[in-house]
Amino acid sequence: MRQSTTYKLLEVNVDTIGHLLSSGRQTCCVQPKFIEVLTVLARAYPRVVTREEIIEQVWDGNLFVGEKALTNAIWHLRKTFKTLLAISEEEREASELEIIETIRKSGYRLKVAPTFTNARINSDPHDMQRPSLKAKIMAVVTILLFVLFAFFYFFVGQSALKPTPQLEEVTDYPGRELFPSVSPNEQFLVFAWRKLGSHSGLYLKHLAQPELPIKELTNGPGNASVSVWSRDNRTLFYIEKRAGQCEIKSLDVITKVQSYIANCVSDTTTTLTYSVRNNVLGFIANKDQTGEARVTLLNLNDRTSTELGCEIDCEGSELESVEFAPNAAQIAITRNLPNGLENLYLKDLETGKEIKILNGLDDLRGISWHPSGDYLVISSIEHGTRSAYKISPEGKTLGILPFDGLSYPSFSRSGRLYFHDWNIKTSIMKLDLNAQVASSPFPLLQSPVSFRYPNYSPLSERIVFVSNQSGFDEIWTSSLTGDKREQMTTLSLQALHPIWSPDGTKIIFLTKSQQGSQLQLLDVNSKQVTQIDTGLEYHGKPSWSSDGSGVYVSDGRDLYHLPLSSESAPVKLTKGDVAYEQEGLLYVYRGELQEMWYMDLATGVETLLFKNAHLASSASWSVSHSGIYYLYVWRGDFRISYFDFASKVHKDIIRVPERSFSRSRGLAFIAEKQWLLFTGYETPQVDIKQVEM
Repeated sequence: MRQSTTYKLLEVNVDTIGHLLSSGRQTCCVQPKFIEVLTVLARAYPRVVTREEIIEQVWDGNLFVGEKALTNAIWHLRKTFKTLLAISEEEREASELEIIETIRKSGYRLKVAPTFTNARINSDPHDMQRPSLKAKIMAVVTILLFVLFAFFYFFVGQSALKPTPQLEEVTDYPGRELFPSVSPNEQFLVFAWRKLGSHSGLYLKHLAQPELPIKELTNGPGNASVSVWSRDNRTLFYIEKRAGQCEIKSLDVITKVQSYIANCVSDTTTTLTYSVRNNVLGFIANKDQTGEARVTLLNLNDRTSTELGCEIDCEGSELESVEFAPNAAQIAITRNLPNGLENLYLKDLETGKEIKILNGLDDLRGISWHPSGDYLVISSIEHGTRSAYKISPEGKTLGILPFDGLSYPSFSRSGRLYFHDWNIKTSIMKLDLNAQVASSPFPLLQSPVSFRYPNYSPLSERIVFVSNQSGFDEIWTSSLTGDKREQMTTLSLQALHPIWSPDGTKIIFLTKSQQGSQLQLLDVNSKQVTQIDTGLEYHGKPSWSSDGSGVYVSDGRDLYHLPLSSESAPVKLTKGDVAYEQEGLLYVYRGELQEMWYMDLATGVETLLFKNAHLASSASWSVSHSGIYYLYVWRGDFRISYFDFASKVHKDIIRVPERSFSRSRGLAFIAEKQWLLFTGYETPQVDIKQVEM
C-alpha cells in the first residue's frame, strides 16, 4: 500500500506533495513545514501530540528553532483553515471553529477526523487474499518492537515514562517574590520579597515546616536581591543596592548580624555564585580605578581574590552573570555583546581556557547547574515570553521545560529546581492628559498575548506596535481604538521600536537575530520589508528626520544621520543614544550622563537642556511642541513626568505603582488626542515555585 499523499479535513483537501490547502472556493500554498506539522497531527488523530514529538519529527529535535517555528506554524494553519472554510468575511469573523486544539501543558490534537485517500500499487485480485512481503515484514517488525518495549518496561524500569513534572507553589504573597535560594540541608528557603510600594528585603521560609510564618532577615533601606548560602547552613551572602551603590554582604540568619564583604557593579544584572567545595564567592566587580568589570573570585578562607580574564568576545561586551559548576573546576559566564545579543561561555578555572557553548541569545534570565554537573538550566526571553532549557556543558539542547515564566532557576542539592515565575503580559496603556477627572492609565490594547512599543501616525490615524500573537515578535498596526488589527511582517525575528514616517506610508524598526541587530524599512502599502545596511554592529531606537528623507540612529555611543534616498554612509552627528527632530532642533538623550541636549541643525551648536532627570531608559521619552514627556524611575519610584521648554521646570504628571510601565519599550505622545501611549505591565504578581527534576 502506498502511503497517502492527500487527505481531507472537513471540506479542505491537503496536498502533502504540492504543499497546498484547498477547498471548492480557493487554494492556499503554505510552507512545507506547516504541512508536515498538520500531517503529524492527522496521522496521530485523535491522540494528543506533544510539542516535543512534533519538533522531533519536523525539525529533527532542534528545540531552539522548533519551539518558535511550531507556534508560528499552528497560528498560520488555523488562520488558513478559517479562510478556506469561511464563505464571507462576516462568516469568517463569526466562526469559532478551530481545526487544531491546544491542550494546555500537553500539546496539540486535531478536533476533526482526517479522511485519507489510499492508493494501491499493482491492484491484483490475488493480493487481496494473501499477505504481501511488505505486510509480513511489518508483522515481524511489530513483534520485535513489542518484545523490545516489554524488555524496556520491565528490566530498564518505568522511570523513563515519567509524566510531565508538576509545579508546586512555594510562596503566594502580594507583590513579587524573587531569586530563591535553598540552604544546603534543604531546610530553608531565602528569597527577596518586593512588596508593593516598598523596597526589597530578604525573607526566610521553613521548607520542612511550611506552616510556620516567614522570617524577615533584612529591612532596608537598600534593596536586597540575589542570595547564596554558605556551607554552614547559617551564613547567607547577598547583594544589596542603594543609591547607585552595590555591596555584597554576609548575614547570620539566626542573629541577623550583617558584615560587609565587597563592592559589586550596580548597573548590571544581579548575580552571585558560591562554591560549597572551595568556599569561594563569585561576583562581578570593577577593577581598580579603570571601572572595567571583572569576574572576581573571593576565597573566604583567606580573603584573597582572583580576577578572571576574558578570552572570547571581549571587546565591547558586558558581563551579565556567573555560576560555579558543582565540581568547582568550571564557571559559566554570560556576556552581552555590542550587537545586543548574549552568549554563554564555560571557563576552566585551572587552565583559564574558555569555550562558547551558546550564542545569539536575546536575553538570559538566570542560569543554574544541576548538582550532578550533567547539565545547566537557562532561562531565556524569547518573543515576549520566558522559556527554560536544559543545556549540556557542550552546548547541546537536552530538552525544554514546559513552564512559561521560569526565571532565575536555582537547584537544591537533591536536584529540586526552584525559580520565580515571571509570567506577566504587557499591554498598550493610554493616559489621557485632558481628562476631567485625574485617573490612572487604562489599557488601549490588551489580550492574552503581549503588545509593546506603541507609536502613532496622525496621517494614517493608526498605531503601530509589536505583538507576539503569531508566535514571533512581528510588526502590527491597528486603529486608535485598538481594533482592525493587521499583521504587517512575517520575518520570524524579534522586532522592536517601530516608528511611523512623517507621511504615514513607511515604518522604520529594528530586528534582532543571531547576526545582531538590523535596521529595517517597511512599506505599509506593499508590506515589503527592506533591510538597510548601515555598517553599524548595533542600533539603538531609530527616529525619522522631519522631512522623512532620513533616519537618526545610534550605535550605542554616537548618533548618526542616515539618508534613505541614496547609498550614502551614515554621518556621525554627536554623542547620544536616541534623538528626535522637531522644528529645526535635534533633541538628544545621553543615557550614560543622564543628560538631555538639543542641537541646532542649521548651526550645529549644542545646548544642555537638563540633567539628572532619571529617565527610565534612553527610549522612554517623547517630544511635544512645548516640552518633553518621559518615564521617570528613581529608587523604585515610578512616575510619568514632563519638562516644560518655556519654564525649564520638571512636573510630575502621575505617580504609578512600581513596574506599572516597561522602562525600555517606549513612550508616544499623541498631540491630536493629548494622549500618552506606553507599554504597561499587568499586575506584577510573581511567586516562587519548585519542580522535581
